[in-house]
Amino acid sequence: MLHFSQLDDSHRSDRLHRIRHLLGTMNNNFAKYYNPGEDLCIDESVVPFRGRIIFRQYNKQKRHKYGIKEFKLCTLPGYTYKINIYAGKENDQINTTPANVVMSLCSGLLNKGHTLYTDNWYTSIDLARNLLKNETHLVGTIRKNRKHIPKEVTTAKLKRGEHIARESDDGITVMKWKDKRDVLVLSTKHSDRFLTITKRGKAVLKPKIVIDYNRAKGAVDLSDQMAAYSSPLRKSVKWYKKVGINLLLNTAVVNALILYQMVTGNKIQIVEFRKQVLKGLFMRSEETSNNVTRPKRMRHKLTRKDGTSKNNRRTCQQCYKENTKVMGRLLAKNKTKKVVTFCETCPNKPFLCFDCFHKIH
Repeated sequence: MLHFSQLDDSHRSDRLHRIRHLLGTMNNNFAKYYNPGEDLCIDESVVPFRGRIIFRQYNKQKRHKYGIKEFKLCTLPGYTYKINIYAGKENDQINTTPANVVMSLCSGLLNKGHTLYTDNWYTSIDLARNLLKNETHLVGTIRKNRKHIPKEVTTAKLKRGEHIARESDDGITVMKWKDKRDVLVLSTKHSDRFLTITKRGKAVLKPKIVIDYNRAKGAVDLSDQMAAYSSPLRKSVKWYKKVGINLLLNTAVVNALILYQMVTGNKIQIVEFRKQVLKGLFMRSEETSNNVTRPKRMRHKLTRKDGTSKNNRRTCQQCYKENTKVMGRLLAKNKTKKVVTFCETCPNKPFLCFDCFHKIH
């Protein structure tokens, strides 16, 4: 049986109580062994699951459309720094709004000068201001119906290559740029500067905001992509086991691979790395089993109680136990024989007759 927590009724109101302890332990270890760089990315991930569960989600944009939604904070190499699991609005009022999801995931990384990249579900003017107060930049696409966006930006009619931008007094830039379609972005770090890039052999002007966003936005997808190679997840598994296995054997293994590559410089493939991890675990298990010595069997000794037999006689505990099953406690107390011998080795040194001593030892 695979379980990650005690099965009691004390936390039944928490839908994630079966994996809450494991999730907290994994998040602590992810943060303990990695110091993230400047750029961070937040996005959703899905643990595939088609069973019946109240907080199962549907996302047509994901490879696995049905499953359990995770909010992930990742670095650009694809290292998962923190995960929150969505358990429904009724179960978790704190982390369901986009701004609260972001602030919860970034709680240990604020006031350190990081730049956070998000898609249009998270990005808003209010979130940008809140992060600026905590010395953290925000870059991301933004929906045109968000509050406080300048109307002259959202309503502007642009031709391909044209742009319009506005910057607020507190340093928030909102820009609309026409590529194949309108691209609306927000940044607390960039101006409306353009850079020349080469695309299909031609020099093309592109906003610096868009270049940096495209570079960073795929961190969560990269982590999921690496985890998908030789994944141990199977269909007929209960939801909490699937989430736990995904944390231990997918997310943690991908993080371990990234740390391994950073330390050694060896660009090993994820499938080969999984094999090496298994070999290492098996070798350690064999070494441990070889070093374990079999405990010596305890030699029990039947000893006679010192003193007169009349004062030292006690009921044979094994006979009394067997007689109680047949005739009840009151009758067994009178019918069971009394002895002066006991086992010196057993805990509590029980009184036993000669036959019972050899029967149980």
